[in-house]
Amino acid sequence: MIKLVETMDDLKQFVLLPKSLYRGHKHYVFPLFRILQKELKTLIFEKKTYQAILAYKNNEVVGRLLFTYDISKHKQSEVCYFSMLDMIDDIEVTASLFDFVYQDMKQKHITYLEGTFSPYDPDTRRGILIKGYDSDPALFTSYHEPYYQQHLESLGFYKAFDTLLLDGGDINLKNEQLLKRLYDFTVASQQIKIDYLNMKKIDKEIDDIMIVLNEAHNEIIYQEPPTKEMLYTAFKQMKSFINPKFVTIAREIKTQKPIGFAMILPDFNQVIKKTKGNIFLFPFVNKRKITQAIGKLQYIVPKYQDKGVLAAMYYKEIVQLRKFKISSIEMGTIMEENYKSFHHFLRFGGSIKKVYRLYGKDI
Repeated sequence: MIKLVETMDDLKQFVLLPKSLYRGHKHYVFPLFRILQKELKTLIFEKKTYQAILAYKNNEVVGRLLFTYDISKHKQSEVCYFSMLDMIDDIEVTASLFDFVYQDMKQKHITYLEGTFSPYDPDTRRGILIKGYDSDPALFTSYHEPYYQQHLESLGFYKAFDTLLLDGGDINLKNEQLLKRLYDFTVASQQIKIDYLNMKKIDKEIDDIMIVLNEAHNEIIYQEPPTKEMLYTAFKQMKSFINPKFVTIAREIKTQKPIGFAMILPDFNQVIKKTKGNIFLFPFVNKRKITQAIGKLQYIVPKYQDKGVLAAMYYKEIVQLRKFKISSIEMGTIMEENYKSFHHFLRFGGSIKKVYRLYGKDI
């Protein structure tokens, strides 16, 4: 049986389903449930931009799915996006979740479905894990058992595209010295400066970041760049995770024009895991135990791509990471077609650690 999430009790069951699915799992990291419930309450009940459904079997919740509609840049039409897919290893349960979505799509004359993907935050929790089951998920990424892939493909879903999570390698003195030489050469030859994020002037900083995002988005990025409002919301939501010294903006010295933006976040999943989803325990976990960071965002305007700007920005951030005794870095999830981004890190000894697949289906 499929039920639409219509009450706060329904929403609570939706949010807490992973507790029963992944109880005692070695690698799964529960979200901070209260924060997630608050976010979904806004999207489902207040803004009404998303719908959520629950699957029941023998009067127990055994599956969930969140979906919405938005314009797809690469399809150039309105499509259905799904996210937060979780279910027991029962293909009938998975099929029943999607059957509900198909019916809703037909009523709206939508013919293409894709996920897992959240249009309101295209860099977070995108794709079904298909490689890398033997390690914990990094901050803002997901973990799925292998049967998720099997279920989707048996239901006729096909690969839309993959995203790659890169292991950027160890942060050590040797790498820092190499990046320092690149930094010195780049800022001198390109006549640029690289600043840390100034939280006291956050309005101006966000304006500059928007300039970079709008110019840097191209055919590789399948969604439109976020709006200024979305960026403000993202910064507000991630405020607790952001260290301004781990965020850099590159600008031309002569014109002050912003040309690049990079953000690294401490991998708070290392300590969130210890809370088991209880937000009240979060203030008491030892943040100094975080030894890994994740490159959340990195954008360079086309004129300055392949000119060492990204390496120079990361040098400034890595200097700060070492001060906080963070010894390794993962480079977020980068779309597989974005060769410029991930080959840059492979050259510095990085490797592909996880692969997430976004699935599509025509109905």
